Amino acid sequence: MIQIKSIHIEEFRGIRQLDLDMSGGNFGICGPNGTGKSGVVDAIEFCLTGNITRLSGQGQGELSVKGHAPHVDQRKSPDKAKVAISATVPSLGKDITITRSVKNPRVVEIVPKDGKVEAIIAELQSHPEFALSRREIAKYVVTPPAQRSTDVQNLLRLDYIGGLRKSFVAYAGKCKRDSEEAERARRNAESDLKIALGLPALDREKVLEKANEQRAVLGLPALTELTPQTSFKEGADQKDQGQQKNAIVKDVALADLGALVETIGSGEPEALKKARESALSALTTLKEDEKALLLARSHGLITTGLELVSEDACPLCDKPWDADELRAHLQEKLLSAETMGELLGELAKAIGAIIGSLEERAVAIRKIGEYATKLDPVVPCKEFDAYLKQLEDAKAALKAFRDDHSLIDGTIAAIQEQWWDLPEDATARLEDTQKGLKALPDSSAKDKAIDFLAVLQDRYERLLSTTKTAKSQAARYTTAQGIHDHYNSVSNKVLEDIYDAVAKEFTEFYKAINDDEGKFVGELKAEPAKLSFNVDFYGRGTFPPGAYHSEGHQDGMGLCLYLALMKHTLGDKFTFAVLDDVLMSVDTGHRREVCRLLKTKFPDTQFVLTTHDRVWLQYMKTEGLIKGGQFFGGWNVETGPRIWDDTDIWTEIGAALDKDDVPRAAALLRRYLEYISAVLADNFRASVEYRGDANYDLGDLLPSVTSQWRSRLNKGIKAAEHWGHDEAKSKIEAMLGDATTLIQKTNTEQWAINKSVHFNEWENFTKAEFGEVSDAFRALLDHIRCSNPKCGGYPYLTPRKGSSEQLRCSCGAININLKAK
Repeated sequence: MIQIKSIHIEEFRGIRQLDLDMSGGNFGICGPNGTGKSGVVDAIEFCLTGNITRLSGQGQGELSVKGHAPHVDQRKSPDKAKVAISATVPSLGKDITITRSVKNPRVVEIVPKDGKVEAIIAELQSHPEFALSRREIAKYVVTPPAQRSTDVQNLLRLDYIGGLRKSFVAYAGKCKRDSEEAERARRNAESDLKIALGLPALDREKVLEKANEQRAVLGLPALTELTPQTSFKEGADQKDQGQQKNAIVKDVALADLGALVETIGSGEPEALKKARESALSALTTLKEDEKALLLARSHGLITTGLELVSEDACPLCDKPWDADELRAHLQEKLLSAETMGELLGELAKAIGAIIGSLEERAVAIRKIGEYATKLDPVVPCKEFDAYLKQLEDAKAALKAFRDDHSLIDGTIAAIQEQWWDLPEDATARLEDTQKGLKALPDSSAKDKAIDFLAVLQDRYERLLSTTKTAKSQAARYTTAQGIHDHYNSVSNKVLEDIYDAVAKEFTEFYKAINDDEGKFVGELKAEPAKLSFNVDFYGRGTFPPGAYHSEGHQDGMGLCLYLALMKHTLGDKFTFAVLDDVLMSVDTGHRREVCRLLKTKFPDTQFVLTTHDRVWLQYMKTEGLIKGGQFFGGWNVETGPRIWDDTDIWTEIGAALDKDDVPRAAALLRRYLEYISAVLADNFRASVEYRGDANYDLGDLLPSVTSQWRSRLNKGIKAAEHWGHDEAKSKIEAMLGDATTLIQKTNTEQWAINKSVHFNEWENFTKAEFGEVSDAFRALLDHIRCSNPKCGGYPYLTPRKGSSEQLRCSCGAININLKAK
């Protein structure tokens, strides 16, 4: 991936013109809501991918990049809306410039041109997960397992797994339908052969016996074996082709018609009757129970809707609705709908059996109709055609219900229809056909034998062909299902290994920002097309994150899971990430730990972080997570964001003093010291008089901080002496001596004794006097801060609760043991 050195934005979203210098390092952007921070995030995404998720994501309707990415005053001039990024590619050691215009967002200009660089940008374009927003955290944490599986696999660059799985499922389903259809054709062919032979069941010896009886009439040798190559009519005289085509084999035709009459006369088969009763009962229940019918109709919609809930609004109508309440509401419906889904599954089986019977009856009627048209005089078939239409309409209604459960009335009517018994007019035509067949002149024994063997050959070959097809389709279905099952097994095993590694990394990250959850463990469990995510809750068991953890903890989990996934996916290539207001709802007590996590676990990753909380930005600075940043102080449509540089505080103070503006310099120092004292009070666990309004000024905080700093150093000296660490003892004693001198120079101890000496009096100092005060505090803070330029953070006590055991910084350069036992 890349690291951004600078970005230039023109007429893009709410920005008229803006240049940001990120220097390839972590960068913070701070400002109230509506000041343009997200415009910078959109600009980065657009320049690298040609897309803006905010304008093209799910549910965005008529929004588009071309139509709405340009500044509102330049919407008719998309060529003026452009973004240019100057970046470095660490893996290649190259500096590049990436430029993209809204006029043609698919075209990116990369200078210098390089195939390897273009491949990296293409990868970013196809997988823009380098950017994570607050609203997207939920898709990794509080989301249905099926959707989480899709989202996580997208992040892992494993999205093809879900696509292949769907393809295998679809193909296996098609193979199953083809196999069932082929088996029905085989059964029909078998039935036709049995009818022609007059046998209740097919038996090789019986088939040969029937064939040899007719071959004997023709003086032909008997057949001794039945094989796929067997020709029953081998050696027999052949009739004229035209006569064969139009001729009716009287005995076979009467047998076909007799079989149909017998089937109708024997009444509806018990299996079909049960299928119709089962289907009718379920359908009647659905029709009479409005709620059940609604669930049947909306089963798929509820499932989809639950997957789409990502914020406090209905994903269909955008009506405000608390996301947790909406999920609970849909989940309650889904539980009922799942039961309904089982009912629909059973109903589908019953309907499938009925459709099969309808098809068998239609085949038999068509066969009789063909005989009727060959008789002389011809028996009219319009009654047969009307009956066939009735059968086809019933079949169509049943199939339509499979696709749309709202078509319940037509389905009930089709099942209730008494189509097993022929209508009277069709029965009359059946009798006419039977009379016509019986009236046909009897052929000679020789002609009968020739005709019989020809029909036998035709039906035997059709049975062989349909049997071969049925076996082939069955084998294909078995193979397809086997491939699907094997793919599920293998992919799940691969995913399990990946998810186990990710879960281990996730657990480590989450513990790092929540040291009060020492037994915490996260579990990712892969199932076909699903990914379950459960987390420990203070040793009481593992549950979905939304069950007991607060929103702040859920956001922390989302961030940790995202980082674990990115680390697993990209490894050393994870060099860049945009976190858009992601850290806002992380519990305030864990912000420092989050900064340390990003800094220590991802030292080679450039993070661009946005926040509307200035204190958050200061935490990032104090912990050395970011070196530079940009404040957005406001926004208007004509000029865009109002900005000022977030320069070094001492530079700002020096600039104020150069202008003889002591009051401003004093105000800057006072505000900064109040902030940094609050940070250090927390780091050192300093004792401060509690106030319900949490309104602590510098006089409340700084004396306790400096006192605690010296106290911790004294304790470190005693611990080093106890363990015989003379070198460490000498080093800490030197630190304590420096601390005492520097603290005295700041005169802070007097504040705790004499309230008349107060920092507000700084405003009355001369430039030189205040310069000494500023230098004294700077020296004191530099003394406390880690001297490692890659760290630069302030030390802190560990653990956060209980007896303090260690005073250390993030990099370990400051590492003072406090345990003397």
